[in-house]
Amino acid sequence: MAQRTSKKKKNQLANEKQLATTNYPPPPNLWPNLPHKLINIISKQPNLIQNITSFGGVTKSWKPPSRHFNCTPNNDPIIKWPQLVEINGKKQQKTRSHFVEISFQYTRKKSPKNRCPGIYFKGHSHGHVVVIGKDKSSCYIWDPASGGNMVLPPWDTNLSFKICTLSSSPKGANSFNVMVLTGTKTPAFAFYRWGEISSNNRREWIIQECYIKEPYSPGEYMILTNAIGFGGKFYTLSLQGSVVVIEDVDRCFKMTRVGARRSVPSGVSMRFREYLVESDGEILLVFLVSRQCVDVVDDLEVFRLDIGRLLWVKIVNIGNRALFLEDECCMGVDARKIGCKKNCVYFAYHRVDKWWVFYMGSGKILPAGNVIMY
Repeated sequence: MAQRTSKKKKNQLANEKQLATTNYPPPPNLWPNLPHKLINIISKQPNLIQNITSFGGVTKSWKPPSRHFNCTPNNDPIIKWPQLVEINGKKQQKTRSHFVEISFQYTRKKSPKNRCPGIYFKGHSHGHVVVIGKDKSSCYIWDPASGGNMVLPPWDTNLSFKICTLSSSPKGANSFNVMVLTGTKTPAFAFYRWGEISSNNRREWIIQECYIKEPYSPGEYMILTNAIGFGGKFYTLSLQGSVVVIEDVDRCFKMTRVGARRSVPSGVSMRFREYLVESDGEILLVFLVSRQCVDVVDDLEVFRLDIGRLLWVKIVNIGNRALFLEDECCMGVDARKIGCKKNCVYFAYHRVDKWWVFYMGSGKILPAGNVIMY
């Protein structure tokens, strides 16, 4: 059974459209928007928050081919790759507030949900959340389990802020790097070395451009739209599907490697949503694929990054693991410890409170029902 847009989702979209025409702000998104039973388990086992490793996915669709062909000086046609466009990319960059709906039960102190320093969530990384204050300038790294936070440099509100990720865990680390993707052509990204003070005795973001040409869009520079921090480096995906490694080399952030293959689902598709997830010491790329209709997820593919070759290797078995994917929260768990089915991917589409499960063994997609079940 494929996942289809429900009547509840259509009513939700209609309500949001109506709110957009008024002066009232939209209601806040709940965090984490995971199954309630899983949230209850996390509240009792705060260390599980470390398994939330990325902020969510990016939805892409294939652009209709152009009828016009460019030619070389010898009048030979230039072969063009099919182009991708991001769906709701600009809408996602418009900041929407969040409300924390989890209360940790390991302490008698005031619940950390009341101590979150910001209201706009812009990234999950290594069990931490990057949040922005009400002024949309103040930036923090918040640890939901302990309630502690780390102050980042103020953000220039004239610049787009798509997502943010950390190169490694802040816990017990003397240094780590923070990267913001703008999701635009210029500037492309910003970096901050934790604890670094500039020459004018201020904490500042390092704003950089991307001058790497996109191999799947000749003549254009890459636009980076998705990223995950792993092993002290940043692994990013461009709008057109290039995988790129960014490192801090000789006190300079450089794009050091570009993968040789395009990061897109296999076969024909109309639309897909990509997720970068760290699970069991690996970087996984998961595609929710709409092959027949843009409103239906009828296939799912999982790839593991071969870091040495910088290639995605398709996998059909994740063992005792299970993945939970939601528009703004991704998590990998040991199914035996949580009480869900192993070798499965649970997902909710468009933040609707209905979960589906993809059985990697059979390739079937079915309603998850009670979700947390053997």
